Amino acid sequence: MKIFLNILILISFSFSEIELYSNQDSYLVGEHIEVYFSGLNSYGSDWIGIFESNAPNEEILYWKYTDGTQQNNYNFIDSGYVSFSPLTLPTGNYELRLFYNNNYELIDSVSFSIIDSCIELNNPDFNDVFKVMTFNTWNSAQYGFGGLSRVSEIIASLNSDVIGFQETDPNSIIEIKTLLSNYQGYEQLYSTPSESNISIISRFPIINTYDYNLYGIGVDIIASNSDTIKFVSSHLTAYPYGPYDLYEGISIEEVINNELSTRYLENLGIYNQIINNPLNNPNLPVIYVGDHNTPSSLDWQNDNINQNFGFEVNWPVSEFLLNNGFHDSYREVYPSVNDNIGLTWSPGYPKNIFDSWDIHDRIDMIYFKHGDFKNLYPLASYVYDCDPWPSDHRAVITEFSICKNGPMGDINVDEIINILDVIMLVSEILESSNKYCIYVNGDFDYNQDLDILDIIQLVSFILNN
Repeated sequence: MKIFLNILILISFSFSEIELYSNQDSYLVGEHIEVYFSGLNSYGSDWIGIFESNAPNEEILYWKYTDGTQQNNYNFIDSGYVSFSPLTLPTGNYELRLFYNNNYELIDSVSFSIIDSCIELNNPDFNDVFKVMTFNTWNSAQYGFGGLSRVSEIIASLNSDVIGFQETDPNSIIEIKTLLSNYQGYEQLYSTPSESNISIISRFPIINTYDYNLYGIGVDIIASNSDTIKFVSSHLTAYPYGPYDLYEGISIEEVINNELSTRYLENLGIYNQIINNPLNNPNLPVIYVGDHNTPSSLDWQNDNINQNFGFEVNWPVSEFLLNNGFHDSYREVYPSVNDNIGLTWSPGYPKNIFDSWDIHDRIDMIYFKHGDFKNLYPLASYVYDCDPWPSDHRAVITEFSICKNGPMGDINVDEIINILDVIMLVSEILESSNKYCIYVNGDFDYNQDLDILDIIQLVSFILNN
């Protein structure tokens, strides 16, 4: 029977044009890869592999059958696509190769490249930007490239205002602060005792400090325009790590129980002790960053289930935060996981050297929560690394605008909508100072632009009210 099927397939090959192509010619490190094929008339044992350019067919990096699995289901497949994600290949040249019937008989191939993963930051046009960063330095940059000097260079080059660190000891964070003072004048530091590894450095004054066991610290910062922000840095328990356990066949029930008994409780303590404590200014806007060592529920839903070993998981830490008023800043900017995975674990250690078994995910987070009187708006968010890289985690940056709460039309936020608001809106349009908060209350048609139509609507509102 199998011989007969093979003969039929070989005959069909002679009358059909087989085509293999990918959705892009080049990808960033960690980017989703799709390869399309047509004209196969296959019964499911044909397969597609990823290889380094010019590597022998036996040296496979990643592979799947044409039905997108590694199980031979013998389904008749003429055309379709196969997704490779999440995976992280180092920079270089590669090939996607299509093979016939469970062997190394090459049918077709297509070349692609992985290009430099350094992200060129496109800063928002708005000038009232508050830029924060979370950075796990991998034991004070002892094992990566460039050491603490490189850590400081990266922070200064990104022009971050406040940085939440993980895996810094008391001596190394003082050294980072000293190095940073040579660049941008970062003078404010709060660090935990020696048995912990969490620190915060700020360009703005720190007026209050808080901590919870070994897992989290917080500060109140007076940012620009006298806005006060609560900033929290955390480092939750690393093991047992849920995605590793799921990959190795541990039940989802056991994985969730492990989450609840470790990271969930640690996060709950941070929330109750630092963020929502009535003694700790709970009415302030909150930016909560850290290496949470657990993915986001937003990244593990049905629309991207193939990236997560077939599991849909509501990870307890992210579920708790999302259900208690927090927003995931990266997902606010990039709602589609399939378009922007945002892998932070890991860029490879040393950089761009990867173990084939490793599981890559987004576990370094920047959450935010509005305050009673001020709201936070994420203008941009990035997952960042660049050669040379000092850590086994990518850094994450989010740029916020801090706006006082007010109704549409209250441009100067004095709780009265009148001619003064019209004057301020006209001035903004003429001078183009690009203050985001004016857009929040002045962009009547929600087109991300201020123009004469917004003025007309504001005047009309005042006259009618």
